[in-house]
Amino acid sequence: MYDIHAHILPQIDDGPRSRNESLAMIIEASRTGVKTLIATPHMKDVNEKTSVKHVESLLQLLKQDVKDLNLNITLKIGMENHLASDSPDMFATGKSLTINSTKFALIELPFFGYPNYVDDTLYQLIKNGIVPVLAHPERIELIQNNPAKLEAFLDKGMIAQITSGSLIGQFGQEVKSFTEMLVATGLVHVIGSDCHRPFGRRAPDLHIGFKAAARLVGELKAKAMVYDNPKSIINGTYKIC
Repeated sequence: MYDIHAHILPQIDDGPRSRNESLAMIIEASRTGVKTLIATPHMKDVNEKTSVKHVESLLQLLKQDVKDLNLNITLKIGMENHLASDSPDMFATGKSLTINSTKFALIELPFFGYPNYVDDTLYQLIKNGIVPVLAHPERIELIQNNPAKLEAFLDKGMIAQITSGSLIGQFGQEVKSFTEMLVATGLVHVIGSDCHRPFGRRAPDLHIGFKAAARLVGELKAKAMVYDNPKSIINGTYKIC
């Protein structure tokens, strides 16, 4: 499996609090079958508290840990980019990062409301050659209130990534039911763990999301969400239908 949304870098955002905790997350992800893990620290935390250079150096340390432990997992850099009116400039200046230096970028829409910059900024990113991968749309008020809006975004060439935990009720029954509807109606391309801790809630539980999706749409379609689609995004070869 391939996980494009994971908060594994220590002391950057609300993810792991130490390098040892980060390593425990990576070990757990590897144990459950993840072959490539994308580190996606929150863009705001990176730029307000530290720097892109610093998070890249942290990832290098974790890569060395992986090598020393002979783990069968690859780590790559990305970022969870909060959508704002200046997002195009943030990418242009290297303060926002795409997934593994491809054209695909993990974008988090505002959790609440519908700011007037949302549509124009997303379309400007596309115009600039960046493909928004919409992070956990099932937990975004705009999408919850109007699922057709997600469909409209996808029609413009965007990609939807749900959180594994949403399919097993980690964010409540309403979110679970809504996520199941999105999966069943074909509005989901990728499942990510959005992990923050090594165990318990917000653990690297991509395998659990895969099983839940398979019960809804069958193993073949579920496999595409955790293997084929995220792998091709990481490699920069995903084809927008």
